[in-house]
Amino acid sequence: MRTKTEGTHRDDDAATSTPASTAVLDVENLTVRYKVADGDFTAVDNVSFRVAPGERVAIVGESGSGKTNTCLAIAGVLTHPNAVIEADAITFQGTSIAQRKRKRLPQRIPGLAMVFQDASTSLDPVWTVGSQLVDILRATQQISYKNAKAKAAEWLLKVGMVDHQRVMKSRPYELSGGMRQRVMVALALAGSPRLLIADEPTSALDATLSRDIMQLLVALTTEMSTGLILVTHDIHLAQAFTERMLVMYGGRIVEEGASSTLDTTAVHPYTQALMRSVPTLESADLDVLPTIPISATGQHDPAGGCSFLPRCDKAHDACAVPPQRTELGGGYGAACWLAAAESELALTAPAKGA
Repeated sequence: MRTKTEGTHRDDDAATSTPASTAVLDVENLTVRYKVADGDFTAVDNVSFRVAPGERVAIVGESGSGKTNTCLAIAGVLTHPNAVIEADAITFQGTSIAQRKRKRLPQRIPGLAMVFQDASTSLDPVWTVGSQLVDILRATQQISYKNAKAKAAEWLLKVGMVDHQRVMKSRPYELSGGMRQRVMVALALAGSPRLLIADEPTSALDATLSRDIMQLLVALTTEMSTGLILVTHDIHLAQAFTERMLVMYGGRIVEEGASSTLDTTAVHPYTQALMRSVPTLESADLDVLPTIPISATGQHDPAGGCSFLPRCDKAHDACAVPPQRTELGGGYGAACWLAAAESELALTAPAKGA
């Protein structure tokens, strides 16, 4: 990874209300580009945010918005040869991890763990579950094989594996999808990380198992005071299990807000459209569910304006220029000219009783 010497300046108060000195993770202007035949494709564009110790943050957005690339770049597991990763700074537990030399095989960052989308391809199919857990425990805690084996069994019990002795001797392909995902959670948390990145951990599971896995993640990360970044398409899940939500579109964070109230407080037209497109009991009787129009240019404006311009039903002349983030109070904000206009109106409005 190489560090940018020039780039878009980040207002530190705009990244989040978490002070930089206390954040477990502080990302400043992260950009990920891929070298392709006809030039460069920007997958992540000047993304900045912070995560406090023990905080639960969701990153949401449709496919291709840059969620997974953001997390892979932070975790140091984005090894594609055509990828170029730039950042003004990425600080984890007060130590810069932006200067790490990229290697063909990713190197683990002490204190940071990741749960991947597909447990069946993330777990080693040759080694037993017990062997994989023991290796993690011995590598992170420097304990004997006997103690590691006992702790591995304890972790399987913690993630709800009642028949833990059988699971210890099983290989991943001998387990169900839900059981494999529980094993992934155990592997990720067994090393006592300070930050856990969960990339679509419930996408291959049904609704009931999804909530079970999320309840498990929240309970264990809360018990360990571990920060959680949840990457998901499931907005209802993000609202139920996280505290803060980052909405990404076209490689940028277009809005940041409290997870529990973003459905009613959203300012950016993309966030509003995402919220409307989530099926609810109220929309069950509709002949056609609300959707976001398709754009031939994908999640970018070829003219260089706001990335959502080609699909936005509230676009106006100012949108020909990319908007900067407007603060909405409480450390939250939106990168939209409508938010800027509303903020300006609020500042110039006469006080009550004046």
